[in-house]
Amino acid sequence: MLKKVLASALVLATVAGASVATTGTAQAEYGRNGAFAGGAAAGLVGGLLLGGALNNRDRYYDDGYYEPAPAPVYVQPRCWFERQRVPNQYDYGYHIERVRVCQ
Repeated sequence: MLKKVLASALVLATVAGASVATTGTAQAEYGRNGAFAGGAAAGLVGGLLLGGALNNRDRYYDDGYYEPAPAPVYVQPRCWFERQRVPNQYDYGYHIERVRVCQ
């Protein structure tokens, strides 16, 4: 939608500027009859349209809602050795063994 509005505004400014800026030989004899003012007005309108379009572009692409993803972090597990009671394989008793425990 914005592209259509901007394109039509630029076409309108170009046609208006071209029609105001062209002067015939009879008009040039008596002065420009506002050609400078018309060119200045067309330049001002074109600058305003272009500045407004650039301002809106920044707002659409950088609205602050999305943040970049955080960098991946590798967390090494904390491990230690404990002495625990472990069931025997051959009888139904227990024995004490060093076991590595990680969180």
